[in-house]
Amino acid sequence: MDDFQDAAKRHLDDAQLLFTHSPQRLANASHLFGLSAECSLKAIAKYLTPTAHFGGRNGHIPGLFSELKNVSPAMAGNAALAEKIVALEPQFAHWNVNQRYTSQYMFTTANTEQERTGAHDACQMMTNCLGGLT
Repeated sequence: MDDFQDAAKRHLDDAQLLFTHSPQRLANASHLFGLSAECSLKAIAKYLTPTAHFGGRNGHIPGLFSELKNVSPAMAGNAALAEKIVALEPQFAHWNVNQRYTSQYMFTTANTEQERTGAHDACQMMTNCLGGLT
């Protein structure tokens, strides 16, 4: 059974450790920040629409952003939440799930910092939404 909330927090914690304590591990930190954000967004969508399903390449960022517009009518009815999700998209402009195959030398601190901010924002949004604060 998928536990997107737990996975989001776990990936965020591990990414933060790598980013803070192992600067030579930007590739893995970046990958985990993106996965954390993905899981946060999926947790929100599943909370609002329990039958939501994410398939194919749209199950990952960047396609997930457009997929969310189609998956959750409840999200479409929540303009504030939808705006917050749209605001996350630019923070993952350089992220793709396939980057796990990319040379570690292609990752920059600036891009990873941007993804870090996005992952933290997504996790906070998830926590607020699942706690009824959104």
